[in-house]
Amino acid sequence: MLDRSARLQYLLLALVTALAFTHVYLGALNSYRGLVDGENRAQVPFSDSYYGPFVANVTQAGTEAGLQNGDTVLAVNGYPYTGRVVLLDEVARSRPRQTLAITYRRGNAAPVDAVITLHAQRDSVAPLVAWVIRSAFFGIALLCLLVGIYVVLARPRNLNSWFILGILAYFDPLLISVSQVSGAFKLTAELWSDIAQTAMPLCLMAFGIYFPERSSIDVRYPWIKWAIAIPLLAFVPADIFYIYGHGYNFSATAWLDPWFYRIAIVENVFGILAVNYFFINIAPKYARSAGDARRRLRVLYFGSAIGLSPFFVLVVISVVRKSDFGQGISNWITVPVLAVLLLFPLSLAYVVVVQRAMDLRILVRQGTKYFFASSAVLVITMLLATWMSYSISLFFIHPDHRSTADIVRIFAIIALFFVFRFSISKRLRQKIDQRFFREAYSSEQLLSELSDEVRNFTEVAPLLDTITQRIGDTLHIDRIAVFLRSGNGFRLQLATGIPVSPMMSPAWGSLSLAATSATITELVRSRGPANVYRDDPSSWLVDAPDTERSALDDLSTELLVPLPGRSRLAGFMALGPKRSEEPYTRTDRQLLQSVASQAGLAIENAELVENLSNERAQRERVLREIEIAREVQERLFPQACPRLEGVDLAGFCRPAQAVGGDYYDFFLLSSTGADADKDARLALALGDISGKGISAALLMAGLRASLRSAAQLQPGDLAALMSHINRLVYESSTSNRYATFFYAEYDPQTHLLSYVNAGHNPPLVLRRAEVIALEATGTVIGLLPEVPYEAANLLLQPGDVFIAFTDGVSEAMNAAEEEWGEDRMLAAARTLLDKRECTATAEQLLNCILSGADLFTAGAPQHDDMTLLVCMVR
Repeated sequence: MLDRSARLQYLLLALVTALAFTHVYLGALNSYRGLVDGENRAQVPFSDSYYGPFVANVTQAGTEAGLQNGDTVLAVNGYPYTGRVVLLDEVARSRPRQTLAITYRRGNAAPVDAVITLHAQRDSVAPLVAWVIRSAFFGIALLCLLVGIYVVLARPRNLNSWFILGILAYFDPLLISVSQVSGAFKLTAELWSDIAQTAMPLCLMAFGIYFPERSSIDVRYPWIKWAIAIPLLAFVPADIFYIYGHGYNFSATAWLDPWFYRIAIVENVFGILAVNYFFINIAPKYARSAGDARRRLRVLYFGSAIGLSPFFVLVVISVVRKSDFGQGISNWITVPVLAVLLLFPLSLAYVVVVQRAMDLRILVRQGTKYFFASSAVLVITMLLATWMSYSISLFFIHPDHRSTADIVRIFAIIALFFVFRFSISKRLRQKIDQRFFREAYSSEQLLSELSDEVRNFTEVAPLLDTITQRIGDTLHIDRIAVFLRSGNGFRLQLATGIPVSPMMSPAWGSLSLAATSATITELVRSRGPANVYRDDPSSWLVDAPDTERSALDDLSTELLVPLPGRSRLAGFMALGPKRSEEPYTRTDRQLLQSVASQAGLAIENAELVENLSNERAQRERVLREIEIAREVQERLFPQACPRLEGVDLAGFCRPAQAVGGDYYDFFLLSSTGADADKDARLALALGDISGKGISAALLMAGLRASLRSAAQLQPGDLAALMSHINRLVYESSTSNRYATFFYAEYDPQTHLLSYVNAGHNPPLVLRRAEVIALEATGTVIGLLPEVPYEAANLLLQPGDVFIAFTDGVSEAMNAAEEEWGEDRMLAAARTLLDKRECTATAEQLLNCILSGADLFTAGAPQHDDMTLLVCMVR
């Protein structure tokens, strides 16, 4: 019977489920028909643009009829083209090679009649690959949707449950397309698609804020979430209006069309902000938490990051290309991305199942394990049968699939199916039955075997599972609880067969016993199993406080079995009554003590091994991630010098740590004229990010990407370029992050070097006996939002040597903490140039300077990155 106070939530869930499954059904039906009967279904010849009944993404069939992107469609088969549903209905009634009459106008010209010969709607990949890809899309979307619905069913009044549904429902409209579906429910499916895609970033952000407790960031700055959520919610009416207008009445949304593409961009930006804010809120919780909570948050954080990162890269690509998800992407990329994506819903499901605050009473009992294990065999059998049936049907339907290789392949599939069905599956079922339903041995034999098994465990959790399961199966005990030492007390670690109810003691939520409690005192004194007699006035339990007695009552304890360690008590087991209601015999107590003696030592060993393993795994994970970051950063530096007549280049960066914050770059800025290669200009850049390590490296990567893209968009105007870069770095970094930065452009035709120095060490130009310092023309970037910069110019002469460096070079220190200095650096450079004035290369000069610095420091550890860029003008 449903909780009356939750009826509204259940009604809302029913509505959401109906909308979602309408979308799933239409998308799956359309996809299935395309796979099964794609050659007999007509392909839609063109799409409309954001701006109304204008042709966009015209297919080959439309091109053959004379259509071009930008044409205005007026009628389809004589029907006024009032909305896309007109085109979809007419195409749905047609077949390949049939014609579609359209009337269109190009610009302000007179209307033109055209006839489109429709092409078949067939997949561009092999049939089996198409089935696998479509099935993967459908399976992931449906799995995520069902998990979200199940969580809400379990806790309809818990906001976190609805957040999870909003997150997981997003994959339905993303992976299952209804863009080419016609019929009465098309509008319903498209409305659900818009609602789900709007809800996902909002729900993900809210989940990051409130799970498992409210984020401290939100407590201090609650307005941030509203600054992100309000714009997304404000555009929902426009989205719905647009969906209706483009589907059924173009004229109704004519006023909105010029703005909608900009609206879509703004929505995407705020959606990305919401997703990032999820990680921003989860990270501090993970850093501050400990124990089981830290484990759950770690799974959530890394599972979400790893699962969503490659997926959102494909989403961004589809947004930029204005195409469906995965369209135009190789299947070798899409399939692994979707496989990794499964980590995200599995991470959410994990933290929900183990999160007590959600009150999801999900206990995986022996019968459930057996069900899933046996079902796995059935699923594999069905998959093999489907593969065999599909291959046979393909062989008989398509004559071109009847080669010798196809015949051999089909017989191999048939043989594999029958071998698995009648041999392998039987053996698997026998193994499963033996694992879950062993034959009944004698108590003494089973418990003796268990005492030998526990010595081999290196993890506490499986050790406790094995002990409680074997004892419960052997002695027919339903209720077993295990307490292990935790600090100065003993905390409940495992409880089987004990129902949780409101009538239980408040101590149950975090049940623990002090080392001085009556229970622990008795176990230490007796050094063996202790009976719990509640009605015996002489029992040790009489002296126990009411809370301790109540806790033992909640556990239905009849026998306490100590788990002795090497020098102290490691824990104890609280055993409930036998199903037969018989008392524990002397033999039971002896055998239980034998098992407990081995188990106590095994628990201490397992805890030690587990702690050491966790520490080692953590160190290895950190080192592996840092090594990956180092490799990625190395690829961001120029891998080859651009070839430019009269210019010799060299650059090098040596991070003080595994990754650093220094940045250098050189690349060509090509002209758009006829002599683009001849008129190319050389861009030179060098920067020093404040701080070190991963954070500085990330800012360095963003600076590189911003510079390379902006330099192509704003050629020549270096002051404006630097102001733009400053704003980008300021918006993407924290208030304590900034960078000194030097950027120059050299024109080999005029020999003019134009540059902007944003607070960086002045680069030096060596000209015979003269040294020219390129002083700062503005302050550092990223510290203030708006900063004016000035560009300066210097005419270079043949023989000039340009040297740009970070302070890690000039301030390199020896063991006595004496700095190398710019004078020594210049002296090292002059030494080479004077010896080999005409033949020295930029690479030789760079190596000479670095060798001089290394010789001076004599192996002393350096605390700053060393970066050097050399440009020689011939």
